[in-house]
Amino acid sequence: MDIYYKIVIGLLLIIVAVLFIRVMQYKRQMRIFADKLKARLDGGVDQDIHVEYFDRDILQLANALNDYSDQIKEKNLAVEKDRARLKSVIAGISHDFRTPLTAAKGYMQLMKKGGHVIGKDQEYLDIALAKTDYLRVLSDAFFEVSSAEAKDDEIETADVDVAALLTSQAFEQYDWVKESGVNVTFDIPEQLVIVRSNETMLSRIFANFFSNARKYAKSRISVRLVCEDGRVEVIFENDIDLDDEIDVDTIFDAFCRGKSRQKEGAGLGLYIVRCLADKLGHEVSAEVQDGGFAINISMVAEQNYKE
Repeated sequence: MDIYYKIVIGLLLIIVAVLFIRVMQYKRQMRIFADKLKARLDGGVDQDIHVEYFDRDILQLANALNDYSDQIKEKNLAVEKDRARLKSVIAGISHDFRTPLTAAKGYMQLMKKGGHVIGKDQEYLDIALAKTDYLRVLSDAFFEVSSAEAKDDEIETADVDVAALLTSQAFEQYDWVKESGVNVTFDIPEQLVIVRSNETMLSRIFANFFSNARKYAKSRISVRLVCEDGRVEVIFENDIDLDDEIDVDTIFDAFCRGKSRQKEGAGLGLYIVRCLADKLGHEVSAEVQDGGFAINISMVAEQNYKE
């Protein structure tokens, strides 16, 4: 009887070993499925998922996953093509829109200078000129969005002195700051503050920050450059009217504007900021606190700075 027990136990051990190996093979195949499917969906590879251990059910699963990922890839490519076409159309319309718009404004300015328009007609002409300027701003914004959203193969970056660039942008705001009466304060260190970035794109980000602050500031604007823990942060703060309800979760979305409709604009400035910051590998964020609005961009410092 002992020999029969030994045979039975031996057979059971063999069965357990075979089942264990089979389970491990299944688990390995599932890991391979998961890794290759993720790689295909992310666009990293274009190879089919292959079965290492022949099994009809696993083979059917592999074929189904291959078909599914192919369909997803085709749909994504179609969406990207549609987006590219739409951006191209927007850019073309914005560009073609500028010439007649400029001509119309020129004729209206000639009418105004001619002195033949008086009374109510003069008032209507001024309104038409203002609306023409607004249309030009919208046209430029749409053109800039199409450029900001474009997928450049490679962004040219270099060492950029953030302190100098921010100071230069601050000087460009002198005229409107003087006219508005808004109290603007700057806290920018005199030392070099170097980050790896694209100077033109970073300058555009700062310009849009200033434009946003100019549009929504009630009485004060604060601009600070902070160097801490290997990061460089540029922070814009301003007070806001009570009716300017700002949702920080959507502030960087396209066409997002404050609840107050008295502020003209397409709601694209901060969306462009986010697009450019993403391209450069910088981080942007915003918060509302104590009746004020703060927005900042955070960048990796090329060296450690001490305040």
